[in-house]
Amino acid sequence: MSNKAGLGALSAVLLVAAVIGTVATVTSSNHKAASDDSLAASSKSVTAICASTDYTDVCKRTLSSAINGSASPKEIIQASFMAAIKEIEAASHLSNNVSLNATDSMNKDGFDICRRLFEDANEELQAAFSETHDLGGLARRTDDIKCWLSAVISYQQTCLDGITQPDLHSTMKDGLVTASQVTSNAIAIVNGLSSLFNKFQVPINVTNISSRRLLSHGTDAKGYPTWFSAHDRKLLAVHARGELKPNIVVAQDGSGDYKTINAALNSMPKEYSGRYVIYVKAGTYEENVIVTKDKVNVFMYGDGARKTIVTGNKNNVDGVQTMNTATFAAEGQGFIGKSMGQTAQKFTVTSLIQGHRWIKYSGIPYLGGFKN
Repeated sequence: MSNKAGLGALSAVLLVAAVIGTVATVTSSNHKAASDDSLAASSKSVTAICASTDYTDVCKRTLSSAINGSASPKEIIQASFMAAIKEIEAASHLSNNVSLNATDSMNKDGFDICRRLFEDANEELQAAFSETHDLGGLARRTDDIKCWLSAVISYQQTCLDGITQPDLHSTMKDGLVTASQVTSNAIAIVNGLSSLFNKFQVPINVTNISSRRLLSHGTDAKGYPTWFSAHDRKLLAVHARGELKPNIVVAQDGSGDYKTINAALNSMPKEYSGRYVIYVKAGTYEENVIVTKDKVNVFMYGDGARKTIVTGNKNNVDGVQTMNTATFAAEGQGFIGKSMGQTAQKFTVTSLIQGHRWIKYSGIPYLGGFKN
């Protein structure tokens, strides 16, 4: 076996030992592995965990500086997430400072987008970090966590895409290097753990599944997403029977409460429990609709994808940042849309996942990241 292969095998053994040792403390107080403390007390745990990352030196540097000699493997994994959070916060501060030198409206808007994206990135990282408190949560949510972290990297690139002033673009690009690297490392660490859980069948106690469960993208016998709550299934069943009473009705002819969708959204109470139902009557609504973060658990439905149509006309050519050109954007968690269309594109109940943020961008559903 070559030295490289031998090192890889050794790293794998060390990591499996660390994982199994930690799992033992979680699943049974009577079966604590004696080797856990000895492995955790040395730099071997960091070396093993960093072995699968693309930026190994950065991984070792950030983790070693964030933990002490008695850290457990779980704490080391948490440190990788905290390193990413710290770098995103630094990038946000850098963006605020650099934005003061923007000389045109496009770049000023670009930095405003950066601010929003870094806020989103912080939320995704915090959501991922919350799942690392026990290996059971980590095992249940590995796919979601990797998606959250991937979104963070996408946010960083999207920020850079919106800054065209050469000197400012260069400054931001240099400032985001470490943030991108530590986030990439976190993905690799989670990915490695996921593979080990499957390969070695590490026993994880999944009887205590929290409310933040892994979402399946399948459908049941009635065509509803399998992750739909019982309440939402009943809501859609009532809608299918034509018995649903909306909170607000939108109609261009004045027969409803409002003539535009945005006006209806703006009228939504700041504090509202349960589903807020908006019915949009048939018509072509020439507006760019944004369901903002504070508008949660909105259920919006129309008279059909070919009857209730939303069509915006913002584009980059006219000096609008690409991210702000979406015809329909849903940022608030828990959004469900049904029986509506964007130009010729379908916009159905399965277009947007409850508890997640999607953006309907240029007729294509785009996954912008996960929400808590």
